Amino acid sequence: MNKWLSLIAIVVLGLALVIGAACGGGDDENGGETEGVTELKFGIGVPLTGGYGAAIGLPAKYAFSLAAEKVGEFTVGGEQYRWKLIFEDNLMSTAGGTAATSKLIYEHNVDFMHQAGSGPALVAVPVTEDRGMVLDVAGCDFVDFTPDRPHFFQASATWSLHAPAFFDWLTKEHPEVKTIALQAPEDRTGYAVGEAVVAAARYFGIEIVAEEYTPVTMVEFLPVATKIMAKDPDLFVVSELSVYESMVAMGYEGPAASYYWHEGGPEKVGWDICEGFILFLPNPVGDVWPEVIAFRAEYEDRYGVELTPAAFWAANVIFMTTGALEAAGTVDDMDKIAHTMETEKFDTMVGPLGYGLVELNGIGHVAIYPTPIMQVVGENEYELLKMYTPEETEAIAVEVFK
Repeated sequence: MNKWLSLIAIVVLGLALVIGAACGGGDDENGGETEGVTELKFGIGVPLTGGYGAAIGLPAKYAFSLAAEKVGEFTVGGEQYRWKLIFEDNLMSTAGGTAATSKLIYEHNVDFMHQAGSGPALVAVPVTEDRGMVLDVAGCDFVDFTPDRPHFFQASATWSLHAPAFFDWLTKEHPEVKTIALQAPEDRTGYAVGEAVVAAARYFGIEIVAEEYTPVTMVEFLPVATKIMAKDPDLFVVSELSVYESMVAMGYEGPAASYYWHEGGPEKVGWDICEGFILFLPNPVGDVWPEVIAFRAEYEDRYGVELTPAAFWAANVIFMTTGALEAAGTVDDMDKIAHTMETEKFDTMVGPLGYGLVELNGIGHVAIYPTPIMQVVGENEYELLKMYTPEETEAIAVEVFK
């Protein structure tokens, strides 16, 4: 599958979506209510236009929809329910999040909410907490979850959670790595990732020789690559593969690692360049989790686009939230639902997941995923080097960040 052609296709679809939304097409067509089955409105704010829409929002929208379809009807407290998904474009910005939150609550009267991106999430949480509504988010860091936000959760993977496990593995398997360089996006999420990588590296005695934060609109990366090459790092942690491509062209032969991997990147710069790349976040690639393999095959066959990490995590949002309602035995007692989310685990495509990190932020509320350390060995081919369990991942993160 040519992922770049697929991205072009979903940009076109995004334009159609904007037109449809302008004509009142914000609700996902999950079908009308069946007799005896109540619809629960799940309001979802994701970027649906622009670059973030093509790369993150639209793939996530499809994954939310497929996951809700797979859940189908479910039982809570002896009553039958199904999800009705309602999407709004949050533009991956504070202003967009404010508008999306307002529309989801005051126009659509949603029962639960998800906001993608830390900007939209953090402007939504005062509103949802005022209403006592459970808000799930993506893109926040563990420090954003505090005891005064009791209904605020993150079922998606948290970047900073997995950096400590990666460096624990790195120092054991590659003790020759003494220095690293970092490149990340120049936005709130990028800085959160960078701070976590820097803190974890320093904890394990590795020196940071370069930190480069690049605008999301940047298209010419040679100057950034030149600055990093001048520092001669032993390892390069990168989000934009074009920087790495330029470094390789200038003679870089050291290893590289990525915390967010989608296969459109290596298809652009060349899979041969990316052989040996180390991945340290739960990504939907390789033969790691059978349920992920099956979901990815169905997803990509149906929608014709890659199941990106953001889409993979979006599906788990549906699975975890559904499991929380079933375990709590209620759909409207938000305090009981929140308590259930704090204390139990729920079935997902990567096994049972719960929320944690209470030792770091006083409340937890961050989904604790396992940490697979994988390596690119060929085109669409990966080798699992080590799997840290959720318990191991959390323990190392607490040790590093406490």
